[in-house]
Amino acid sequence: MDIRQIRYFAEVVRQGSISRAARTLGMTQPPLSTTIANLEKELGVRLLERTPRGIHATPAGQLLLRRGDLLVRETEALAKELQRHGRGVSGSLHIASVMPFAWAYLPRVLARYHRVAPYVDITLSDPPPEAVIDGLLAGTTDVAIMATSDPQRMRTMYQGTFRIERLTSLPLVAVLPADRGDEPEPVPLADLVRETILLPRTTPRFPGLTELVVDACLAQGIAPPPVKGVWNLQTTLPLITAGLGVSVMPPEIKQLAQTAVVTKEVTPTLPRLQVEVVWRPSPQPNEVVSLFLQTVLRRDLKT
Repeated sequence: MDIRQIRYFAEVVRQGSISRAARTLGMTQPPLSTTIANLEKELGVRLLERTPRGIHATPAGQLLLRRGDLLVRETEALAKELQRHGRGVSGSLHIASVMPFAWAYLPRVLARYHRVAPYVDITLSDPPPEAVIDGLLAGTTDVAIMATSDPQRMRTMYQGTFRIERLTSLPLVAVLPADRGDEPEPVPLADLVRETILLPRTTPRFPGLTELVVDACLAQGIAPPPVKGVWNLQTTLPLITAGLGVSVMPPEIKQLAQTAVVTKEVTPTLPRLQVEVVWRPSPQPNEVVSLFLQTVLRRDLKT
């Protein structure tokens, strides 16, 4: 017994006639009659009975009709889901993203991706760079959106391991406690780094924001500041709000912090963070990931 036989049988019962069912199914009557006869022979039970008012299902046929309709629906649903997987519009996608990019750009990307892949289960996280790299290597992270101070160094470090493509760049501003909103702007970099400056922990595996600030100081002849390491940008906000330090971040931080902090331009202007999309290429491309990459790398979404 197969799904085709069940579908044919159900149509005969619905039509009450083999000839009408054959027309509905787009076939001739003899092969349909043969199919039903073979099904009854295979199961060893009579499924249909002929009456003056047409063909009706026997009790066994009624059972097949009830259970068979469910099987047909499940089979069709499975076929559609498998087709969606093949087109990259169903499955799961784990994205690790630097939060300023998520606030400023990722909603547009995800909205467009969701329109073409509405059945994909998307998980978004913001782990530190070390964890992002480990997740990409382990396959638990599909795509990472990372902000680096040195894209070329990053490409050299992970040549042959990751694919890395540029998305955009993020400017940097000073982030201060809210009660310092009346202070002059721009803030001299030399003054800023005399304070406790809160920046992500450094790692030799990823050139990030801390390296950018240190290099900017050295370029201006300023001694590198003592840095208090933090896990990520948003965990820094409570410390800044409490007056325990200052930081530099993309101005989009205001979308999260609102009135908890103030942002001010820095002089000289700090170099921009470069936002890159990173993934581990596979000999057998994951269609879900491929479709997301096509979306996020579209020219009209990049700046």
